This record gives sequence, C-alpha cells and structure tokens, in this order.
Amino acid sequence: MERTSRNRQIVGQALRLPLLTVVASGALALQLLTGCTTVSPEQRAASAKALFDQTTKQYHLPSAEAQVAERDRLLAQAVTGYEQVLRQYRDQPFWCAQALRSLGNVRVSQGRSDDAVRLYRQVGERYPSQDWEVLQAWKSAADLLWDAGRKDEARAFYRQIVQRFDTAEAPGVYRIIVRTARMRVAL
Repeated sequence: MERTSRNRQIVGQALRLPLLTVVASGALALQLLTGCTTVSPEQRAASAKALFDQTTKQYHLPSAEAQVAERDRLLAQAVTGYEQVLRQYRDQPFWCAQALRSLGNVRVSQGRSDDAVRLYRQVGERYPSQDWEVLQAWKSAADLLWDAGRKDEARAFYRQIVQRFDTAEAPGVYRIIVRTARMRVAL
C-alpha cells in the first residue's frame, strides 16, 4: 500500500511539470518521465525544431494597429524562446543558427541595430557550417548597416559574402546575393 501511495506521489509530481516542457519537447519529455534517458540525435533535432517552430509561430508581431506594449511583450517572448533554443539545444546547429539569426531580427524590430549586427556576426562565428543562415545573417547585417549610412562597416560584411560564397557551384539564389554584395563592395 505504501508503495502505491509513493507511486501516486511521483506521478502527481510529474504531472505538475510545466506544460511548456511537455509541449515543446513532446516525445523527449515523455521518455524522461518514464525513466528512459537515452535520446537519439533525431529526437533532439525534432525537439529543437518543435521549440523553434513554437517560438516562431506563437510570437509573430501583431498588426500595425496593435498597441506598442503588446508588440514589445511579444518581442520579449520571442527573445525568451530563441534564447531557450540556443541554451537547450546547443548540439543542434541547424536550429541554433536559425534561432540566433531570428534573435538578430527581433533586435532590429526593437531598434537595437548594434545588438542585431553583433548577433548576425555570431551566426558565422558559431555555426560556420550552416551556409544559408550565415549568408542570410551577413546579408542582414550588411543591409542594415548600409541603410543606416554605415557603408564602410557594411562593405566588410559584403566582402565576406563575396569571399565565401562566390563559387561556381553555388546555388542560384546565392549567386544573386553575391552579385548584389559585389556591387556594394565596389561602390
């Protein structure tokens, strides 16, 4: 009888875990609750994707008519979600690179351009194998700086794009971005 009571306590405690953990981690949370601690790389990738998707879908900005306070609240929640992906799924560079670049995009929306540029730069430093995210992050940084009149700083990012991605085997969309970057470097 005592063992049954103890089992009920354990189950009751497990059911009081934050709902976010169960929703964001899905099968991973279920395995942990049942005592299975072996998690495959595929399960980690799926859990990282679920958390990233949840953050991205849940925290889209409201329409232009929405209150500034609501916009700021949603941006703060997006920051929390993307930072959670970066902390919790360090072994998932595909999702972390996207989360870091998305965090830079949020900083732009918040008017924090220097922070955004720093985050965009970090995508290339921390996740160099994630070509698409690196290209997009560097382009975002360069365009942001260019539009702000900081052309010399922007050219440094455009130069990096040309040096790294100007190859014969680059996909068509890469070549379009490289062509634009090359033109801006020359100006």
